[in-house]
Amino acid sequence: MSIYKFKVLLESDEVIFRNIEIKSVQNFDDFHEIIVAAFGFDNSQMASFYISNDDWEKGQEITLFDMQIEEDQQEKVLVMDKTSINSQVNCVGGHVLYSYDFLNMHNFFIELVEIKVKEDTTSFYPKVVSSQGEIPVKVELSEEEMASELLKDAGFSEDGDEPNDDMFEGFDDFNDYQ
Repeated sequence: MSIYKFKVLLESDEVIFRNIEIKSVQNFDDFHEIIVAAFGFDNSQMASFYISNDDWEKGQEITLFDMQIEEDQQEKVLVMDKTSINSQVNCVGGHVLYSYDFLNMHNFFIELVEIKVKEDTTSFYPKVVSSQGEIPVKVELSEEEMASELLKDAGFSEDGDEPNDDMFEGFDDFNDYQ
């Protein structure tokens, strides 16, 4: 059994990455769990892996859960806990994209940088073998604060009044405009 060493790079203005070693036969759910832990997330959000090419274009999705509504869909849905890593990535330079928390969109570029033929039998896998940088702390808004911000961005005032474009005072003004 081989050990894969991946470089997991957060899409960010700063260089923030973790090098992770994982057994080639482990599944993408194991990989998801170590990424979440390595970057300090709370594992309460949805996530997906995407097999990628050298241009980092999204290919086959590997989902956290099978949410396929229609059973006769053409493309087979891959699920993390049922998909081994070596079934999708098996050569150095292989690329994978990972998205965590679709609301805040934490995106990661993942590259297989090394394949070790022998595993260290004294080690537990997966494991973080090196890291650089920390994710900047974002101020989390409550649902009420987030809704208020969205309304404000849409032009509504804080007291809930509709946006005022001052073009028409009422229907009479609209008729005059025509």
